[in-house]
Amino acid sequence: MTKGLGLRQYRACVRCRSRKTRCDLRGLGDPNKPPCVKCNREGVECVLATSRRGGDYSHLRRQKRHAAQRQENEGSTIPALPISSPENGSLHSTTSGDHVHDNLQNPSDALLILANAAGQPEDQSRAQDNGDNPYLLDRNARKVLLSTGGRHYIQNHHCTGVSENTGDTEGNPCISHPLLDNGTISLPLMLELLSVYRDSYHPFFPIVPVGVLNPSNIQQTLQHEAFLTTAILAIATKDRPDQSPCHTAICDHLRQRILDVVLGVPSTRHVCCVEGLLLLGEWTLLNFSQVDDGGGEAAWSIIGLAVRLAYRLRLEDSGFRGEGNELDPVAQRKRLAWTLTYLSDRQISIRMGQAFWCRGPALSVRFIAQDFPSLQPQSQSPLCEDYASWIQAQVELTTLFGNAHDILFASKSRTVELITRGDYVKYIDDTGKAMAAWQCAWRGITVSRALSGCLKIMLEYLRLYVNAFAFQAVLYRASRATVNPSSGPGVPLQDGGSSARLYFPDSTMASADARHIYEALDAAESLLQVFTEEFEEAQLRCMPTRFYLYEIHSSVFLYKAHASGAIPESRYGHTISLIQRFITLLQTIAINENHVASRYARLLHHLWFQLPPSPPEEARPDKCGMRPEPDNPFGTVDAPIVDASYGASLLEDIGLGPDALEGAEWMDGFFAMPPAFPYDLSMFLKQAEGPN
Repeated sequence: MTKGLGLRQYRACVRCRSRKTRCDLRGLGDPNKPPCVKCNREGVECVLATSRRGGDYSHLRRQKRHAAQRQENEGSTIPALPISSPENGSLHSTTSGDHVHDNLQNPSDALLILANAAGQPEDQSRAQDNGDNPYLLDRNARKVLLSTGGRHYIQNHHCTGVSENTGDTEGNPCISHPLLDNGTISLPLMLELLSVYRDSYHPFFPIVPVGVLNPSNIQQTLQHEAFLTTAILAIATKDRPDQSPCHTAICDHLRQRILDVVLGVPSTRHVCCVEGLLLLGEWTLLNFSQVDDGGGEAAWSIIGLAVRLAYRLRLEDSGFRGEGNELDPVAQRKRLAWTLTYLSDRQISIRMGQAFWCRGPALSVRFIAQDFPSLQPQSQSPLCEDYASWIQAQVELTTLFGNAHDILFASKSRTVELITRGDYVKYIDDTGKAMAAWQCAWRGITVSRALSGCLKIMLEYLRLYVNAFAFQAVLYRASRATVNPSSGPGVPLQDGGSSARLYFPDSTMASADARHIYEALDAAESLLQVFTEEFEEAQLRCMPTRFYLYEIHSSVFLYKAHASGAIPESRYGHTISLIQRFITLLQTIAINENHVASRYARLLHHLWFQLPPSPPEEARPDKCGMRPEPDNPFGTVDAPIVDASYGASLLEDIGLGPDALEGAEWMDGFFAMPPAFPYDLSMFLKQAEGPN
C-alpha cells in the first residue's frame, strides 16, 4: 500500500524487486510509470518488472514482449544501455552494483534504509523541487532544464530541427543555452568555435563524440551535452585574444557548473560531465592573476573529480567485455570515457608524483583498436585519423609508465632500498626492453605527423623518467656520503673542505651508472628535438599542457646534469643549441605574454642564460667558481655562482622552491635541485655568444 494515498502499489521495477525494496513510482513523472525514485536518484535505467501472479506464464507472453521491445527500440531516438532482467542472468545484472546493497556495508546504505523507513521525505521534496532545479535530468526523456539569471527555460522536446536562421535563437526556442540566453555568445560564433575545436584541439584528445562536433546537431548537443559544450567553448577561446571577454564569461559559467558536479546535482551524473572534466584537465585554464604552479594543482583536482564521477556512474563496468561482441553507442562511449580517465589519471599522477586513483581497464581485458568503433577512421577530416590505434598505443605506453612508477617509487623506504642495493638496474633494463617492443609494434601506425610526434614525446619521456632514476641515485648516494666524507664517491674542490662536491670527478663514464645516465641525457635531448622538429607552430599552440611540461622536465634535467658535471665538455655546444632553439620556439608560438609558452620561455631563459648582478671585487669568485672569504683563503662553497636568492626565486617560479619540497625526500620529484654545485655559468654563456 502507498503510504500517502492508501492505494495498492502493485508494480515495481526490476532493480527494486531484485533488492526486495519498495519501488516508488509516484514520486516523479506520471504515476505507475518509470523511473522510480531510487533509480532516478542513483542514475540507472528503470525497467518495470512483469507480474508473476497466477503462475509463470512468461513463455506465453514472450513473443508479445519481444515485439513490444523491438517497437520501442525502433522508435527511440536516443540509445540506452540494456538493463537485464533477473531471468536472463547477464553479466551486467550481477556487476552493476546490485549485490553491493544487499547488506549494510557503508553509510550510503544506511541512509537508504532510513529513507525507506521514513517514507522517503527527501524524495518527496525532490519531486516538489523538480520545477525549480535548473539542472534536473530525466534520463529516459533526456529533457534538460537550463537556467540563466534566475529564469528557467524548459526545452521543448517536440522540436525536431534547427531553425534556418541560425543566427537568431529567438526564432527557434529549441536552441537554448545559458551562454546564448544571456548574450555572452552568439550562435554563429558558437558554431565557429566548435569547428575550431574539431580541427585544432580534438585530434590531441579525441574523447568528444562525433555528433557533438557536428553543427547540424547543435540543438541536440545543447540539450543533452551542455557541460561538455561549455568545456569545448572554454578551450576553443583560451588562445584567442579577440575573444578574451567571452572566454572570461565562459570560464565563470563553467566554474558554476563544476560546483554542481562537486555538489552532486542530478543532471551532472552523466558521462558528458566526465568527458568535459577530462578536457579541462588536459588543457588547464590557468589563472595568471595569481602565482600558479603551471596548472598542476588545478589539473590534479579536476581530473580527480572526473575519476570520482566516473566511479559514481559505474563506468568501470565498461572495462569488462560482456557476452555480446557488439556494444550500443552509449556503452561504447562509456568505455572510451573510462579508458581516457585511466590515461589522464596516470599522467597527472606521474606529473604530480602522487599515487594513482583510477584502476583503469580490467586486468583480464586488453582492449585493442577494434574495441573503440567510434574512433575508427572516417572520411571527413580531421576524423580520418586512426584514433583507435592511437589510443591503444597510449594505453600500452601508459601501462609501462604506471608499472615503472609503482616499482621504482612504491614508497620512500623502498626507493632508498633500491638505491642502496642497486636493484633498480634490472627494472630499468626490463623497462627498456618493453619500450623497444612497444616501438617495434607501433612503428608503422598510420596517423598524422603531429599524433606520431605525441607518441614519440611520450616514449622519450618514459625513457627519461626511468633512466633518470640512476642519475638521481648517484646524487643521493653522494649527498648521503657528505655525512661521512671518507666514504663519499665525490671529491671536494679545495683542500680546505667543501660542501660542494664533484659528483662525476672522472667523467660520467667512470660511474657505475654511466649507461643509464647517458640514456637519460639522450632522451632529454631527443625530447627537445622532437618538439622543435615534428610539429607546426599552430599545432604546438593547441597542444595539451602536459606535453609542454615534458619538455620543461627535460630542460631542467639537462641543467642539473651540467651542474653536476654529467655532461661532457664536448657536448656543451650541442646542448646549448637545443636549449636556444627550444626557447626561441616557445617565444614564437606564444600569442601573448600570458601564454603558457611565453611563461616557460622566460623561466628557462632565466635559468640558463641570465647572470646575477656582478659581485663586489673582493667577493668576486675565482676561476673555480668559489667566493673567497677573509677567514678562509681557500674559499668555502655554499652556493653556485648564481646568488642564492636568485636561484631560489627561479626555482619558486617554476614550482620547485623549498616550500614544495618541505618535509620530503628527493624522490618526491625529479626537479629538486641539489643545494650547491660548482657551476660555472660562463662555459655556457661563451657557447651561447659564439666566437667574438
